[in-house]
Amino acid sequence: MKKLLLISLCLAVFTAFAQSGDSSEKLLTSTEWINENLDYLRFDNNIAIFNFDNTKQVVNFDLNKKTLSFKVNYRVAGMETKTEEFTFKIKELRKNKLILEPLVESEANPDNYKKLNIKPLTKEKQYILYNRGHIMERTNFQKITFHASTCYGTCPSFSVEINRDGTVFYKGIQYTSPYIGYYVGQLSKEEIYSLRKILNRSQLENIKEKWHQQSEPNNTPRYNYIIELDKGEKFYLNTNDQHPVLDRLSQYIRSITEKADLQKAEGMHEFEQSPIDKYKVQQF
Repeated sequence: MKKLLLISLCLAVFTAFAQSGDSSEKLLTSTEWINENLDYLRFDNNIAIFNFDNTKQVVNFDLNKKTLSFKVNYRVAGMETKTEEFTFKIKELRKNKLILEPLVESEANPDNYKKLNIKPLTKEKQYILYNRGHIMERTNFQKITFHASTCYGTCPSFSVEINRDGTVFYKGIQYTSPYIGYYVGQLSKEEIYSLRKILNRSQLENIKEKWHQQSEPNNTPRYNYIIELDKGEKFYLNTNDQHPVLDRLSQYIRSITEKADLQKAEGMHEFEQSPIDKYKVQQF
C-alpha cells in the first residue's frame, strides 16, 4: 500500500512538473512581448518574429527547458544544409514580464553568421520585455487613412478611411475583387472598440520617436498610414517593412471588407494623401 501511495505521489509530481513546463511554453509563445525601446518578440506556429535594436528578423526557434534558441537553416552547396543558432537563457517568465539573457560563447563572432544577424541580440546583457497588453498608450483618433500598394505579385491595392464614429470609406484599386471602386460602410460598436484597443497597444508615440525602417525598399506592399489624433495632431508612416508591433493594426485594416457592412457608393470619395514620400515617420 505504501509503495502504491509513493508511486501515485511520484506520478502526481511528474504530471504537475510537465504541466508547469507546458503552461510556461504556452505563456511564452502565446504572448506578444515588447519594451519601451521597441525591442519586440512574438511567435507564430514554428517561427519567431523579433525586432531587437531596430532590426527585424523572422527565424525558426527551439524551446528547451530554460532556453530559447533562434535558428536559421539554409543550403550552402548542393544538398548540404547549414544551421546558425543563437541561444538565450530564459531568466524570468511571468504573465506580464520576460527576461532573456544572451548566452554568448567565445565563438559567437558576428562574422561567423551569414544569415542570422546576432549583433542586435548581443547588444544588451539582458532584455526585459513586457506583455504587449501591459504597455498601453491611450490613443484617441479622429480619422485613420490607410493606403496599400501592390507588390510584384497579387497584393491588393486599396485605400481606406475609418472615422471616429465608425463610418468607413473604401476604394478597391487592384486585386480587391469583388470590391472594386468606391464603397461606404459602418463598423459596429464592438469593432470600433477592437480597433481602439489595437491602437492603444501600437506604441505610436514610441514608433515616432525611436523607430525607422532599416531595410531598403523592396517588392513588398507599401503601407501609408495617416492617423489624425485629438487636438489635430497627425501621425504619418510610410513603410514596406513596418515594425511588427503594427502588424495587428494593418491586419485589422486589411480585413475591413469583412468587418464593415460595405455598400457600393453613389459617388467618389477623396482620401487624404500623405505629404511625405520617403520611408520614414513624421508627426506634427
